[in-house]
Amino acid sequence: MLRPLQESDIERLSQLWLHLACSSHPSLPVRFWMGQAKDLRRQLTAQLRARGANPSGENHWVYTRPGSDFAEGLVTISDNLRVETIFVSPGEQGRGVGSELMEQAKFGRIQLETCVLEENLRGRYFLQQHGFSESERTFNQAANQDEIVMNCRVA
Repeated sequence: MLRPLQESDIERLSQLWLHLACSSHPSLPVRFWMGQAKDLRRQLTAQLRARGANPSGENHWVYTRPGSDFAEGLVTISDNLRVETIFVSPGEQGRGVGSELMEQAKFGRIQLETCVLEENLRGRYFLQQHGFSESERTFNQAANQDEIVMNCRVA
C-alpha cells in the first residue's frame, strides 16, 4: 500500500536508507553514508514541514504492508521529474514493491531523471528494467567514482 510520507516515518526510513547505501556501495566508508543519512533526515523533515497543510503535489511516497503503518520503502521525486531516492527494505525486495514505487513516480509525468553511483549495480539494473538509460557520466569526487545520470521517457 502506498501513502504519503509522514514525519513519524523519517527516522525509520533514514536508518533503512543508511543500511542499504552501505550495502550497495562497499567502496565507501560508513561515515560517508552517515553524513548523507543525516542530510536525508533533515531534508525530509524540512520538506514535510514546509508542505504543511497543503499536501497537493506530494513528492514522497511510502510503501507499507497491507494492514501495517510501518514504512518499508520510499520514493522521492523533486522538481516533478527527478527521482531523488527510491529504496525498499531487504525483506520486501523482490516482491514488486520497488516497481510499485516506480509506477507512482512515473504517474502523470512525461519523463524522469535520476543519478546512481557506478558501483551500485543492483540499482542500475533496477532502473534499466524500468526504462531508464544512461545519458551522461560525471565524476563524483566525494565518492571517487562515476555518477551516472539516467533518463526515462514515461509517456
